[in-house]
Amino acid sequence: MHILLINANSIERLKKMTNSQPDNNEPKWDYTSSRQNLITGALVVGGNLLVLVLYFLYRTVPAVHQIISGKPL
Repeated sequence: MHILLINANSIERLKKMTNSQPDNNEPKWDYTSSRQNLITGALVVGGNLLVLVLYFLYRTVPAVHQIISGKPL
């Protein structure tokens, strides 16, 4: 009788372990949303564009070059 009880418990544990869908009360470990990803991506792209524009102005506009570096072009 005792061996049967252990086997029944083992079978229940195996059923729980092989279940690919998490229960509703278990965390899903994905705390990001598509909105957060969109905002982060937009900030990265906007920052890169800002760097490119500043570099272009630095190389081509003498007044911007003088403001940034303090030396005339």
